[in-house]
Amino acid sequence: MGVNISAHDMEQAARRRSKTIDDGLEAERLRQARTVKVLMLGLSGAGKSTLAKQVRMIHEKGFADKEKALYREIVRQNIVTAILGVLHEMEIHGIQFPTEELKQTAHSIKDRLKSSDSHKAVVDMRHSLAVLTSQKTLKDFMDTYLDVEICQLNHYLFRSLEKILSDSYAPTDYDILRVRQRTTGLNEILFHFKGFEFKLCDVDGHCTVKKKWLQNFENVSAILFTVALSSYDARSKDQDEQTELHDALSVFTTVSEYDGFRKSPIILFLNKKDIFQQKLKKVPLTVAFPDYKGTNEFNEACLFVQSKFESCMGDTTDRLTVHITNATDTPSIRSVFDSSLAVVLDQA
Repeated sequence: MGVNISAHDMEQAARRRSKTIDDGLEAERLRQARTVKVLMLGLSGAGKSTLAKQVRMIHEKGFADKEKALYREIVRQNIVTAILGVLHEMEIHGIQFPTEELKQTAHSIKDRLKSSDSHKAVVDMRHSLAVLTSQKTLKDFMDTYLDVEICQLNHYLFRSLEKILSDSYAPTDYDILRVRQRTTGLNEILFHFKGFEFKLCDVDGHCTVKKKWLQNFENVSAILFTVALSSYDARSKDQDEQTELHDALSVFTTVSEYDGFRKSPIILFLNKKDIFQQKLKKVPLTVAFPDYKGTNEFNEACLFVQSKFESCMGDTTDRLTVHITNATDTPSIRSVFDSSLAVVLDQA
């Protein structure tokens, strides 16, 4: 027997469905109104991904066990890259180990770590690696010939060799921060701050200069642009007469002048200040900026570099906030990052 549904009942049901849809749309509108999108830009190697990791540690629950298992292999692969890089550079500079036994150990390590199963080989050869990396010849070579940043990471990895290559190794937060890992494509991090949902969009440094990326993020709440201060003496990959810091200035100018970002506040992180300070003791800032007339004193040099970026802003420097940072220093980054987010909310 059929059930008769009156026109009135049908109309009421339609109204309920409509209200449910309207309520859902309103809830989404309110959520969007309390969502702050921050675009992270910067060239590869600036420390942008390290900052993104810091955000996860500070504002989320850090890294799950599954992720730590993945990072264990990444940290170990960093050791493979580090030891092969040092041995290769020693060969180029004609530096040899003092005994035949050590020479043979180095040769065996190099051959074994070049194999496709280097992730297993590095664990199998941990005792030989410990012997080789503890040698004064190798340490002195790194300090004399290698870039400060590479040398700093290598010393950290080699000091931690026994721990990292042990069977029970689980990466610490600091290990994860220090590891070198290239960002590819777009990574998003969601977190909450002062009642707002923040969406942090970390863009691959190789894609930063492509307008197609910029067009995807027009009218973002803010831009967080990261620059490696320490790149002032690194040759540009595109123009031999320039350094990577000049490349960063060029990209920063493009971003600051882009029509879709005209109203967006820009937070500039002049990063890797610790490495910059060490480099200034050996390499003058004039290698990048012949017009620099100051000393190689850290604060004076920082202010000069900062002025170069400020000049890219033209008459819109009021929307620029600058911080001198070390991305691996968690307490400092917590303070700087949270104050930057507060600035974003004030201007949103």
